Amino acid sequence: MIQIDDIAGGIVRHAGDAAMRSDVDWDTIRAGLLALADHPGGHTALKTALERVNDQDVKEVLAIWFRQAAEEQQKSERKTKRPAETGLGPLQTTLMGLSGAAVIAGLAGTIALPVAAFVFATLAVGAGAAWFGRMKLLGRADQYEDRAKTLNSLAKLCHND
Repeated sequence: MIQIDDIAGGIVRHAGDAAMRSDVDWDTIRAGLLALADHPGGHTALKTALERVNDQDVKEVLAIWFRQAAEEQQKSERKTKRPAETGLGPLQTTLMGLSGAAVIAGLAGTIALPVAAFVFATLAVGAGAAWFGRMKLLGRADQYEDRAKTLNSLAKLCHND
């Protein structure tokens, strides 16, 4: 199993290559940056790896990479949150309102009580499904947002030496 210290050291070595104008694979870099952001010891591992770096250009490359990864996470967060707020939120509210209207109509005698109960149950299940889907999307958006904040704090760590 790869240790987080090895990942931090690898990222710093890649940044050294990039500072010397060598090409690096962004997908590999992104995976390492996200691993550092997701691991509880990521800050410590990066701080330890940065202690061995004397070149300010390497630290600047790292900061740019962390900010770029944070920006990608923020875009993903907005892309994930949009359908939850503009699609599933209103759908959930509408289904809840219609299920309440079915109960009122059934109790008022406008429609037969068994029909009202069936309509209520169907709409309530739909509202529950919309709520569940919305919560899953919002949970994923929160993960993206938290990861972006962590990546930005790792970028600041590159300048705090």
